Amino acid sequence: MFLFVGIYLRNFSHRIQTKGIKTKAKIVDFVEEKIKDSDGNSNIYHFPIVRFTDRNGIETSQKLDSSEKPQKINESIDIIYLKNGNEYEVMVNSKFWKSYFHLIFILGGLLFSGIGIIWLINKI
Repeated sequence: MFLFVGIYLRNFSHRIQTKGIKTKAKIVDFVEEKIKDSDGNSNIYHFPIVRFTDRNGIETSQKLDSSEKPQKINESIDIIYLKNGNEYEVMVNSKFWKSYFHLIFILGGLLFSGIGIIWLINKI
């Protein structure tokens, strides 16, 4: 599962980086969401709402799907966006999100797959 999520995130990131447009966005608000972990415990995350102007001069606001570090309202951040029909796909333009985030899932998937293969070999 981790491996597939990692590959999906890598493809998403690569597509946004190669076809997207870099710009500045301003954090205008935060959305608080409770997300349950695998143990059933709820954790509270704060996702920023950013406002930016696209290359056609259209101003839009959108929730980011990341909460990398604590940020403040009115703080400017670098983003990359890709307009897909009437929707925007947006990612933070940082080395972590572009290069490392998906690797965490891929390496976790490889680790669990390796453990599973070793377990199966020992069962036979």
